[in-house]
Amino acid sequence: MNVEADNIAREVEEKFKEVQKKKVTGGGRSNNVHVSHLTQPCIRKSWYDFHEKPSPLTYDSICNFFAGTILHENAPLSKRNEVSVGANVRTMKPIKAKEINDVNKYDCVTGTVDDIIEREGDIIIIDKKTFNGKKKLTEPSEDYVNQINIYKLLLKVNEGVEAKYGCILYLDKSKSFKDPLAFVFELRPIEHIRLDIIKKLDYLKMTVEPERTVTWRCNWCSHKEVCNPPMDMKSKWS
Repeated sequence: MNVEADNIAREVEEKFKEVQKKKVTGGGRSNNVHVSHLTQPCIRKSWYDFHEKPSPLTYDSICNFFAGTILHENAPLSKRNEVSVGANVRTMKPIKAKEINDVNKYDCVTGTVDDIIEREGDIIIIDKKTFNGKKKLTEPSEDYVNQINIYKLLLKVNEGVEAKYGCILYLDKSKSFKDPLAFVFELRPIEHIRLDIIKKLDYLKMTVEPERTVTWRCNWCSHKEVCNPPMDMKSKWS
């Protein structure tokens, strides 16, 4: 390949990377508490999201978000698709993201439900998740189950309906989404979900970081340096 052709190739590659970055970061994300802040096993990571300077997204993260965005935009499973919901969980009143401020930030949660369907009178909340297919899945991730339970509460507050089931639809990126795999489960009672959310919101508004929960994810945590686990815990990171 001559020099000119090589330069053209690099320019085309960079243009695509810019498209990916713009798609993922162009709209920005509010500084509100999102459902995803409340689903991970380590609430300390989410605390850092609000109390430490955010780390820039890596290109790997941009690629993952880009793939997910394209999937969600082009694969609606129902007419109720990409439904935005928000609520003050302490008062159980609906709220829009633009109405959240520094005073009520840690009272409120916002999120977007992938799909809502009704089957034989039951409301079902569906969330799509991509994975690499290297490991056989036998049950849904606890994080994702927690996420849909929070959506149940937000949907109840916003629309007065109570979903009975959640469904995680796993899609294998390595197989171009061939052989989708769905897990269905019953959702928890509203009050149980509410109390769990409030407990986590109370952690997020603390002036000092809460206790860490060490898992395999710590290796890839964007706050790994500032968290700085003690020496006797570092072995658990590998």
